[in-house]
Amino acid sequence: MFQFIKNRIRNLTLYQLVLTCHQGAIALIGVDLFCLQPLNYFQNHSFASLAMNIFLFALLSTASYIGLRWMKRREENITEATERFKSLHDHHPDAILSLSLDAEILATNHGSEELLGWQQPAETCTSLLSLVHSPDLLKTLHHFQVASKGTSQHFEAAFLHDQGFPVPTNVTFVPTIVNGDIVGVYAILKDLREFNEQKKEIDKLHKQNQLILNSVSEGIYGIDTTGRTIFWNKAAEAMTGWKVDEMLGKRIHNLIRPLQETGGSRAEESGKLVATMLHREASVIKEDLFWKKDGTSFPVEYMSSPMLAGNGKLLGTVITFKDITEFQRTQELLIKSDKLSAVGQLAAGVAHEIRNPLTALKGFLKLLGARSDKEKTYIEIMDKELGRIEFIVNEFLLVSKPQATHFVERTVGGIVQSTVELLQPQALMNKIEIVTDLDPTLPTVSCDEHQIKQVFINVMKNALEAMAHGGTLRIEACHLPQDKQLKVRFIDQGCGISSERLPKLGEPFYSTKEKGTGLGLMVCYRIIEAHGGFMDIQSKLGEGTTVEISLPITSTAVA
Repeated sequence: MFQFIKNRIRNLTLYQLVLTCHQGAIALIGVDLFCLQPLNYFQNHSFASLAMNIFLFALLSTASYIGLRWMKRREENITEATERFKSLHDHHPDAILSLSLDAEILATNHGSEELLGWQQPAETCTSLLSLVHSPDLLKTLHHFQVASKGTSQHFEAAFLHDQGFPVPTNVTFVPTIVNGDIVGVYAILKDLREFNEQKKEIDKLHKQNQLILNSVSEGIYGIDTTGRTIFWNKAAEAMTGWKVDEMLGKRIHNLIRPLQETGGSRAEESGKLVATMLHREASVIKEDLFWKKDGTSFPVEYMSSPMLAGNGKLLGTVITFKDITEFQRTQELLIKSDKLSAVGQLAAGVAHEIRNPLTALKGFLKLLGARSDKEKTYIEIMDKELGRIEFIVNEFLLVSKPQATHFVERTVGGIVQSTVELLQPQALMNKIEIVTDLDPTLPTVSCDEHQIKQVFINVMKNALEAMAHGGTLRIEACHLPQDKQLKVRFIDQGCGISSERLPKLGEPFYSTKEKGTGLGLMVCYRIIEAHGGFMDIQSKLGEGTTVEISLPITSTAVA
């Protein structure tokens, strides 16, 4: 009960406390004068009446003393609170303005002097709206009206400095409430000039870093400690097809690793990749596969480097990668070139050593007479095999000796037609139809007609041999205006070549045919390369093969 009374007294204002004390004293005096003193007992016993008066006096004195103590303590608390508020108001680094409901400035602090460079005279009232930069006037007025109805507001606006230039500020309007009534608004202005300068500097550094990242030809991306992407440059976009908006915040191993047939990612393999990337030591992976957005893969070499804070805390990892497809092709070409060089040297010696005894063997074989049909069969077999050896030796000579080339301007269509006429009988015997689709407006190419014809014959013979059960051999020749290459395609419906064998085509002594040497296709590659073109072979097992030969057109045709 006492605690309840104490709490009620603590919640009273100073005026209410004094009024309550006076009312209590008057009530006690009234009880004494009008209720106790008229009693017969106190009339007949003057001592008791005196004692009652002394008791009431002592009670009133004690109550007055306690009331004065409470009032003094309350006054001290009010004074302290006032001083605290005044100290906060005056020394706050932000500008604080006390406004009336008419937006007139009633009081300011030192922060407003430093921010706006002016001090309000005591005898005048200045409207806040007169200090607002004109473009922000309507916005400020709107927020002030909302705040004057009891809702705090937070926005940005510019105020005019005493010297006339606008000062960007962060404005907070807080309603001033006294005894439950809104009597005004407090305006708190925070200087944004330093913040804006820092923001500009940060934006400038960010743009510089972005320019550096985007100017690098290698793909660069960063991940945090959870494996989620935090930056992704333009080269990475170009190589993978994934845009930066699609990558930010995504788990990188879910995007550069293929999906299983069930639709889920290969979590175990991906987890190992991220664990390696987030290692605290830089690591280099010489060869790996990354996967594009379209589901195709490409070989990469990448390096992962940890991002460490000043205290050594791991923030994430930066991964730099590059597409090594062209590098691998170059390596393959170098290896093939080395093989060709070795084969050329070997071929020169072998051809020289074999041709002399081969000539003798063929000559003496002609002199042998067959005494029986069996011997005649043996002699025919020997003659046939010696002819095959001579054919291989001649192919060796083609490889070992650079052929003299006589470049003249020719139309590819004419060379194709003459080759088709030459091989048409063989095609008809194998029930193969040769269909040509040649653009009559094809530009000329500078070439050695005999060598190009040799290439076409070799490719067509391979196609005819691949179609053991007949079919259609389609030959196309076309040229795109924006392209400087003329393309000739030989499309057959043969047995096809498996994907693992395709990269080895053109290597010496590698052939998909049972009795092939691989030298014929190798010679084709060398002839086309000598003409400044290239040959590409695409095939699917059981569906057929497409051989595309590209030759540079002449400069006059380009013009």
